[in-house]
Amino acid sequence: MAAVEEKRELKVLIVDDSENDTLLLVRHLSKGGFEPNYSRVESCDALREALATQPWDIVITDYNLPGFNSAASLDIIKGYGLDIPLIIVSGAIGEEVAVSAMKSGAADYIMKDNLARLVPAINRELKELDTRRAKQRAEQALQHMVYHDPLTNLVNRVLFRDRLEHALVRSNRSSFTVALLLVDLDRFKVTNDSLGHDMGDLLLKEIASRLLSVARQEDTVARFGGDEFMMIIEGCAGKEEAGEVAKQILEKINLPVNLMGNEVFIGASIGIALSATNLTAETLIKHAAIAMDRAKEKGKNLYQYYLPEMNAKARVRMTLESGLHHALERDELILYYQPQVDAKTNKLSGAEALLRWKHPKIGMIPPGEFIGLLEETGLIIPVGTWVIASACRQWQTWIEQGVVPATAAISVNISSYQFKSVNLLKDIADALASSGLPAHCLGLELTESTLMEDTIACQKVLRQLKNMGVKIAIDDFGTGYSSLSYLKKFPIDCLKIDQSFVKDITNDSDDVAIATAIIGLAHNLRLTVIAEGVETEDIVNFLNQRRCDFHQGFYFSLPLPADKFTHAVQNSEIVNIS
Repeated sequence: MAAVEEKRELKVLIVDDSENDTLLLVRHLSKGGFEPNYSRVESCDALREALATQPWDIVITDYNLPGFNSAASLDIIKGYGLDIPLIIVSGAIGEEVAVSAMKSGAADYIMKDNLARLVPAINRELKELDTRRAKQRAEQALQHMVYHDPLTNLVNRVLFRDRLEHALVRSNRSSFTVALLLVDLDRFKVTNDSLGHDMGDLLLKEIASRLLSVARQEDTVARFGGDEFMMIIEGCAGKEEAGEVAKQILEKINLPVNLMGNEVFIGASIGIALSATNLTAETLIKHAAIAMDRAKEKGKNLYQYYLPEMNAKARVRMTLESGLHHALERDELILYYQPQVDAKTNKLSGAEALLRWKHPKIGMIPPGEFIGLLEETGLIIPVGTWVIASACRQWQTWIEQGVVPATAAISVNISSYQFKSVNLLKDIADALASSGLPAHCLGLELTESTLMEDTIACQKVLRQLKNMGVKIAIDDFGTGYSSLSYLKKFPIDCLKIDQSFVKDITNDSDDVAIATAIIGLAHNLRLTVIAEGVETEDIVNFLNQRRCDFHQGFYFSLPLPADKFTHAVQNSEIVNIS
């Protein structure tokens, strides 16, 4: 038994004043393989109502109706902006008139005595319509891809700039304010590195959703790149309203994010810039970026308005950043050395190598003003490699010359970026091999936050370093996580008490308690302790009473360049070292 062919539903709108002619058309369509879902209209108003009520696959119209014709039907369909094929079926239409109708937009014309052409014509038009619509969908999808971020589906940088420029034009004409908010996530890199890029992508999508929940329908939210987002607030009432929006954003972002069972807390720094007469989109974006940088400098997880005086600081930053790219090749970077003293013997036990930058125009720049830039630009990796190699070479030279004891160690700070570098172990091995410095004469100082970013990976790297023979110290201990568990897990040799707990130790009972606890904890775990920021004899005596192992600070010596360090040691100019 032959299978019954399933009919295709056809939503057809018939414009005809004859019910009989309409039924004839419907029967013909049914015989031709369609399941007609039809409606008949015979006036302009009825046609408009039908077009507005539901979608149609095709319109079949008589050429002439009382007070109405196919040309009027075409005009109405075009007026609605609809792409619906219109076929004229008439018993009285000349060839010249039919050609004119086709030129006006009719899909076909068919004589009532030749309805055999109707079904093939409809099939042809439906196929062409499907092709056109598929092409339109593809063009729309392509257009969307060009102007939207593929991950978050937010407006991308290109469309964002266009909308901002138009918003500023409207602002200048109407005297209303445009507020631009630049939202930069504070701890995204930590999450991305520790949980993986897939989790990082989920986090960005969640943040995008939260930003949209704060925005009004007329606002624009965009992903500007990486973990940066932008929001345009048109018709902003001013500084206060922009600040309220920033507060709402921070409240939303500070809520925990669940990433496949991992609860993550993320913060954001927000820069706010307000429009002014004749201000360009590029300038407004620059102002928001400057304000955002200021928010990060002030402690992160807050918002900051742009102020004109910030420009001067931004220009200095740009000068420094540009100069840093050439500082290493131009030999502008210098190592200073600050002595470390054995509390029991009062003799030199080592030194910490400290990076300095002698800018050709600005002069000596303290590390607090450029170390962050080194990390942001990625230059911390090659510069860190240079620091290790230079410190090892200089220390071995001093050992050979008898300037420092053969048992003394040189300490080098390792940034979190450098610690995660795949070349760290090789850089250290190369520095030791090329300088001839014994491994036990090199100490590496890492912060608590660096070790806690990925404890499993850190354990592996630390064990490899210990196998090489180098010493490991935790710098600024007490200011970070202060988790006792990692002290047991990690192969650590020494804790350095942060100077913030040392400078007022003879006057502050809290500092006394913290320093005493750190020294006791370290000794119980068979670790040594170095106190930083030792500036007075009273502090030295206090630390000695509590059996602190080593001292470092201005009481003994400022950090010195290599030549002055040599002279100071050889001429007993380092205070109180026998």
